[in-house]
Amino acid sequence: MDTISINVFSLDGIIKGTITVSLLNLVFSYSLRYVMVKILILLAPFAFLSLTMENTAHFFKSWYRNLFSLLFVQIMVAIVLLLLFSMDYSKANLLNKFIYLGGIYALIRSNSIVRELFGGMSTAVQSGISRLKVK
Repeated sequence: MDTISINVFSLDGIIKGTITVSLLNLVFSYSLRYVMVKILILLAPFAFLSLTMENTAHFFKSWYRNLFSLLFVQIMVAIVLLLLFSMDYSKANLLNKFIYLGGIYALIRSNSIVRELFGGMSTAVQSGISRLKVK
């Protein structure tokens, strides 16, 4: 009986563990972005209605910036995924694994890069312990 074993303390195991955690992070981030785009689309009539008065025009600007940044993230993600899927991963060497890991890192960082460039809301899923401060 042939079993497949993974040594989590080897370089290969660390890379596979990092990729697994990163892919879970991406799933949560993409689902949150999908929900936020749907909510912003539902708020579109109110955003256009806010242009009628000078006091509420900032709502439209904020809505537009958030929607534009979320959609621009999707364009960046599509370009990175196109580059990742166009590569040949049939050879299981270490360089291909690092390129794959770098692509996943680029997908995770794309949200914060767009937020720094254009503003808008963030859909990054972070599990930092520093955010859990005791008051």
